[in-house]
Amino acid sequence: GGFLPPSVARDVLVKTGLEKEQLRQIWNLSDIDRDGFLDHHEYVVAMFLCDAVIQKKKPIPAELPTSVVPPSKRALLNSRKSGGF
Repeated sequence: GGFLPPSVARDVLVKTGLEKEQLRQIWNLSDIDRDGFLDHHEYVVAMFLCDAVIQKKKPIPAELPTSVVPPSKRALLNSRKSGGF
């Protein structure tokens, strides 16, 4: 799948009205493969987190909940948690 250039993703996230630090935390959680880009799946995760904070008044999680991790990224995240990275 493709990815959004960081400038485009950043512009969309800034329009949510969240604070810069909140957006940084959301980006870091959403950029699961840590390549500096948000692919389609990671972008959906970022928007889900923004919605949870804005609409549902939930705090930004310290760690991405497994239920939110796209199936295509689960192995990557699991290997990082087990010390593979």
